[in-house]
Amino acid sequence: MNDRHARRSGARSPSGRGPVRSSRAWRAGAAAVTVIGALLFVFSWATASPPGSSPDEDWHLASIWCPTPLDGACSTKVNDDQTTSVKVPQKIVSAAACTAFNPAASGACVDGLGTEPAWTNRVDNGAYPGGFYDVMHWFVGGDMTASVMMMRLVNGTLGVALLGALVALLSPGNRRLVAYGGLVVAAPMVVYLVASINPSGWAITGVAAAWIGLHGFFTESQAWRRYTLAGLAAFGAVLAAASRGDAGAFAALVAVAATVLHLDRIRADLKRVAAPVVVAAIGVAGFLSGTQSSAVSSGLTDYPPGDLGLLLSNIRALPALLLDSLTGPLNWLDTPMPAITWVPVTMLATALVFWGLQSMNWRKGIALLGMVVAFCALPLLLLQVSGAPVGAEVQGRYLTPIVPVIVMTALWNPIRNGVDRLTRVQTLVVAVALVVANAAALHTQIRRFVTGLDAPYFNLDWNVEWWASPVSPMATLVLGSLGFAILVIGLFLVRGSDLPDIPDAGGTQDPSESGDESIAQAAPAR
Repeated sequence: MNDRHARRSGARSPSGRGPVRSSRAWRAGAAAVTVIGALLFVFSWATASPPGSSPDEDWHLASIWCPTPLDGACSTKVNDDQTTSVKVPQKIVSAAACTAFNPAASGACVDGLGTEPAWTNRVDNGAYPGGFYDVMHWFVGGDMTASVMMMRLVNGTLGVALLGALVALLSPGNRRLVAYGGLVVAAPMVVYLVASINPSGWAITGVAAAWIGLHGFFTESQAWRRYTLAGLAAFGAVLAAASRGDAGAFAALVAVAATVLHLDRIRADLKRVAAPVVVAAIGVAGFLSGTQSSAVSSGLTDYPPGDLGLLLSNIRALPALLLDSLTGPLNWLDTPMPAITWVPVTMLATALVFWGLQSMNWRKGIALLGMVVAFCALPLLLLQVSGAPVGAEVQGRYLTPIVPVIVMTALWNPIRNGVDRLTRVQTLVVAVALVVANAAALHTQIRRFVTGLDAPYFNLDWNVEWWASPVSPMATLVLGSLGFAILVIGLFLVRGSDLPDIPDAGGTQDPSESGDESIAQAAPAR
């Protein structure tokens, strides 16, 4: 083995231990830079909008300031219609109303709102599991804007820390799986919600962590890694279960999907089924802990259930809803993303899923089909029992937690126990497209609240009407774009090793299990 090969493989060279130490130091440095990039990415999105800007944020703000039970943190009263109102600062009640649905308005009106007490019945009273609001309540302070920014930064950091820990524990092939399946859908909707005070942020982080952790638990060879990954999967399920009832259901769904996907490994060691059972149980407990679960049978409105005509109409319009997490507007659905953002993101996500379908066996087919059916059937069911058309009541952000998991499952190659590499040219195209898409989306989001979308100029530092961060709007754009560009370099780093790089813990794969012996020859190394 020559020194050049030793440096590439990380093995000890004949001249000493230098190459090994250098390789380890390089990997540690690359990991540290990647984490910094991820933090810059989420921090820029966290500070790009004022309090009240995300969907239903008036509800979430009041619920954070006055978490359930409502007889503790705040003054309460029962209204004539038997709803409960709480007393919170006026800024919480009115912040959303002064900017929502008016994309030409900046966030300046939020700074002009007072802090005198005001009553609102827009507050959680048991519909949500409540854990998210309880934790966010720890960060409530005297300055409402500063408190909201702190909560967003905490949630963004939590997402980076949890997903970063999972990636650090994975083998190269599994890191490639997370990089390909996660980064392509990271902006704008995913990062916008993760770095927000919307419970959907915990739902996205938690559901993704549950699936990644369980997948790693089934595929990694070292016991300490497998059990640590299982623990992180359970923690992800706790986050999901504490955020929203439907997120708990999604956590249970991905646990079942991971079990089916790796059923061969469970047959080889039945004790492994304990990990997905724990994750599924946590998810089900979260689903049942709030009254949101009743929406499956009673609907989201007081209207009677829809008829066959509504069902057929919703089926025709369903693709728009399913793609909303990639193509939809942000904030109160009042900030459309530019085509240079949603077109390449949608194309790349679709291309990766289609590429991943070249390798298939019955386990992957059932796992993937089950998640896709749930992805499509859940919104149709809720709309039907609510008597509502696509575009009302059910939003794309409710379905966003399952999107990265579907992409990663589709990419997994069960025949070769890994994920094939994109070519250098493919990787470059994906990287450039994603960096440009994120920069355009972040510029649009900052422009929306600095001046309103009616301002035509590129420089975000001109005629600033609202800004709450110590970093200027233009500097925030540069840092956020640079941070994501650093993060996207991971697409190149994960190309470092080819398959096979994940041991088959369940024994030798029998090509006949796939139903097509020729499939075993699919996906040659690149």
